[in-house]
Amino acid sequence: MPQTSYQATISDRELADKITKEGSEVQGVKWININPDNGTIVVTHSEDYDEAAFKSIAGL
Repeated sequence: MPQTSYQATISDRELADKITKEGSEVQGVKWININPDNGTIVVTHSEDYDEAAFKSIAGL
């Protein structure tokens, strides 16, 4: 399964949880792993992943 990695400014665990919750509902998303310490977001997804929708939710 493909993965896409992003770098983002994530101020706290609460924001990371919000991105995970809302991002999990995006078409094609299977798993989201966020490390708020270094701002890394890794999205595991299927081929029909709606990257624009996820970026909008994550503020990217």
